[in-house]
Amino acid sequence: MIRLFFLCLIITVLGLWLTLFLGFYEDPGYILIAFGSYTFETSLFALLILLVVVYLVFRILKLTVTWIDLPRLLRVKELYKSKLKDRAKGAATEGYIQLYLGNWTAGHKLLKKILRTRDASIIDYLAASYATFKIGEFEKWSRYLDEAKQKFPTHKSTIELMRAQFLLDAEQFDEAKVTLETLRGSTSQDSRLMFTLKDYYLQAGEWEALKALLIQLEKKGLIKPEELHELTVKCVKSEIEAHSEKVGSGEEHKEAVKSLTALWRQAPNRLRTDEGLIIVYASNLIRFGANRDALKAIEKALANNWNDQLVCFYGEKDFKENSHQLAIAEKWLKTIEDSSVLFLTLARISLRNELMEKAKNYYELSIASSPSAEAYLELSLLSTRLGDDKASLERLKLYFKIVAAGKLDLPLVSRRFY
Repeated sequence: MIRLFFLCLIITVLGLWLTLFLGFYEDPGYILIAFGSYTFETSLFALLILLVVVYLVFRILKLTVTWIDLPRLLRVKELYKSKLKDRAKGAATEGYIQLYLGNWTAGHKLLKKILRTRDASIIDYLAASYATFKIGEFEKWSRYLDEAKQKFPTHKSTIELMRAQFLLDAEQFDEAKVTLETLRGSTSQDSRLMFTLKDYYLQAGEWEALKALLIQLEKKGLIKPEELHELTVKCVKSEIEAHSEKVGSGEEHKEAVKSLTALWRQAPNRLRTDEGLIIVYASNLIRFGANRDALKAIEKALANNWNDQLVCFYGEKDFKENSHQLAIAEKWLKTIEDSSVLFLTLARISLRNELMEKAKNYYELSIASSPSAEAYLELSLLSTRLGDDKASLERLKLYFKIVAAGKLDLPLVSRRFY
């Protein structure tokens, strides 16, 4: 820079000397430059000065560029951009941590920083959508999904599946159904879509569709046997209950029993051994006055597989066949030994047959086998009917003692007998 200064000083001095020596102050000279219709006129002295100025400007610019180091400036700019990117990624990482901790608002605020950059991934958009969904801001979580769909069109099915899941969680079943049906028609039957459809059918109560889907899930090995059994039982139960609700009274009951029996026979054999399902079926038969059919269903199930819950149901429900029930239940004593549940069932059936002393004896056998709250309570009430208030009070105290200890062991179907 110092050299440039001295160079400028020398050129200036030379210029002044030439002006004096050559007499430019008396005759500065004349130059005419013509190009087409354009002309340029100046004095020789002015032209020399202009050339000097141009040269000096050129040298100054060259030195400036060399001193500034443009590549270095570009590197600084890249470093600045990289630093901003790292900050945004750091904010996103902290945002994910906040989401994991359940701090939805804080997590969303941090994720917004990465969404302002070009480096935002589809995961960032989905996470931001999830955070705003948990906050309850419908417009925001939906907008984030729309933006993600525009920026990542190849992941459209994943984004729409997430939308459907959000709609299901918000119990907006109609909107969820539209989204899922669109996906089902446009994409392959991948496992995630099938699981979301399963959730929808289950929540919306579309049992026929759920049964068909469960068959597909079983074929593809995408569902555990326990869950398959549980959901299939739920489907059949719900179909039976829905069928019963549609039926009126009178003559319609006969047709209802026929259609209910047909529905039961359509169920897979493995389901007709489920005690909960058998109880639902028998209860609805009783509802339509088909007591004998209900009784046969329970007795057949117990003949194939002894089950305490079915035995309790057999004793609690009034099938209007009390003598028959007592005879059958006493036959079971020959093969089922020391069963507190069976003794309790026999006590209840004996009560309906007005056999008070026999009922008392069976209650005592049930308590001796395995004390239960209901056996003590019912025996207490029976003792009152028999005029033994002292025994009634003692058994009532034992009832409260078991209840207080939480020892309710028997799988009882809640119902009163007195």
